[in-house]
Amino acid sequence: MSIQATLIKAVTRRTIKRSGLNEEQLVRHLRKVFNNSPSLTLMPFGVKLSRINQPGFAGDRLSVSDPQVTMLYIHGGAYIGGVTKTYHNMAARLAKQLNGEVYLPTYPFAPEHPFPSAVNRVMEAYEYLLGLGKRPEDIVIAGDSAGGGLTLATLLHIRDKGLPQPRCAVTLSPGSNCQPDDRILDAMDPSDAMLSADIIRTVIDIYVPDTEHRTHPYASPCLGDYSGICPLMITVSTDEVLYSDAKRVREAAEKSGVKVEWLERGGVFHVWPVMTPFLPEARQDIRKISAFIQRHG
Repeated sequence: MSIQATLIKAVTRRTIKRSGLNEEQLVRHLRKVFNNSPSLTLMPFGVKLSRINQPGFAGDRLSVSDPQVTMLYIHGGAYIGGVTKTYHNMAARLAKQLNGEVYLPTYPFAPEHPFPSAVNRVMEAYEYLLGLGKRPEDIVIAGDSAGGGLTLATLLHIRDKGLPQPRCAVTLSPGSNCQPDDRILDAMDPSDAMLSADIIRTVIDIYVPDTEHRTHPYASPCLGDYSGICPLMITVSTDEVLYSDAKRVREAAEKSGVKVEWLERGGVFHVWPVMTPFLPEARQDIRKISAFIQRHG
């Protein structure tokens, strides 16, 4: 574990991790920390940022001059908050390494827009890319945390609508289970430097207030049937509360015959690859993510 990882874990434990907040307090807290990105953006040479606001897509695009690969990257934020700016460093490096472009869509947040509003919005973003003439075999869908859950839900949604699957997908520490095992959450709580068991339980109440919807595969992708889904890469920290749910996604996908590449690390925190270029482990694993995407080209 790097010194940088140790420092970041200390900071996130102090600034993000909370227990005992009610729904209103948690929304206010997470929006405060997730909607104010402290990261300095260091854009690689040859990558340009543009804003898009069109029917079907609102958000950012980071691209090289002649992109050969298109990534739809869905940001995290517990389905409650988050901003695309937080992901510019990682998205720009993925664009550079892949000789491609990364679209970062905005989507509606709970509690104002509960499930399935975000799922439907991300589906619209995929259809927007197809409408631009992007070939499915040139598109990659990726996302972290809540965005990782939305990535998985979108793959299932694409299949269910009879649309062509993308080339492959990458999900970082996915939020994939609205009916988690409380014993596992509580057991993992002490080792997670960012999220608490209490945060997970309260976020579920906010995002999917109708308990009958919580077993729907778009709300709990770990319960889904992955037949016909594209190759999938999953990254997760062995120290985080979402570790066992990520394993359930892997098992469900492999049971359906999906090729899964699994990357786990100890000593790091929830969605550590987002911290490139500042974290050595993130730099290493972004290269692994790029290699996975290129192998499936």
